[in-house]
Amino acid sequence: MLISEHKDGLDLSLYISADVIKHIEDTHPEKLIEQGKYSEFCLMLEGVSHFVYVVWNANYDKQVTLFEMELQAEIDKFVLLQSVFDKINDQDALVILQNWLFEKSGFDQTLSDTKLQRYAQANYYAGKYCMSLQQQFKLRELNSSLLNELRRFYRLGQQDKLRYINRLH
Repeated sequence: MLISEHKDGLDLSLYISADVIKHIEDTHPEKLIEQGKYSEFCLMLEGVSHFVYVVWNANYDKQVTLFEMELQAEIDKFVLLQSVFDKINDQDALVILQNWLFEKSGFDQTLSDTKLQRYAQANYYAGKYCMSLQQQFKLRELNSSLLNELRRFYRLGQQDKLRYINRLH
């Protein structure tokens, strides 16, 4: 995603490679999940999450950090993938998803220390938040209580999000 800020607003551009788009067009997300091929779907989902998060916050004249964008994208990936898993009724899927996204996630070791730390921290905090969602809402469907929680959290600033997550078990 490219962002250019100027006195009149923002210019945004989201690039998703043709290979990723083709792969997703050819295979429904449910089939990708059943095949254990989450990466392409998550690449697209992360870019869209960043784009929407920046636009939403800009609409309210709120600045966002790269950390916030990464944190929100991790949460979005978990919630949306979980809802796909729920549709295909895979009993082990939530455990697999948690492990894949939060416990066994790997990072490109060629990243700078600053970027590596940002990604690792966003992943840690998102994992802690998502596990609390699972405990509190059982995550079997996107019900109104869960959606209200997700909306409330989405609107918080970075420091408030971190304080909230740090208070969780």
